[in-house]
Amino acid sequence: MEKAFVYMTNLSRECRKALTAKFGAEYRGISFDQVEPAMRREIESWFPERDRNITIKHERSSTGKPGEVMMTYSGANKDAHFKFHVDSQFVTTGSTANAASYLKNINVTVDKREFTR
Repeated sequence: MEKAFVYMTNLSRECRKALTAKFGAEYRGISFDQVEPAMRREIESWFPERDRNITIKHERSSTGKPGEVMMTYSGANKDAHFKFHVDSQFVTTGSTANAASYLKNINVTVDKREFTR
């Protein structure tokens, strides 16, 4: 199980880098109300491309403070079940839902307490 956890931790770092690059280049100035669906599309297409033995399923999304988007996914590979969290912060140019937004930071984390065989 330790090996699978380390692998998922490394994948989460790769996913973070890929999302950061994508949102820094293709999604600059995206309307904030489009951030969550765009991020879900990118995550849900990135994992199968990177490792087709991993299946992921979106569980929930929420917004925290203005400009924050948080998502939880469950996933599995051949020897483990896990959850990972995507927390992102965006700078918005206004206070409306359709204000232009720019990625400030993003974290993709796998919680060891939610990692089972």
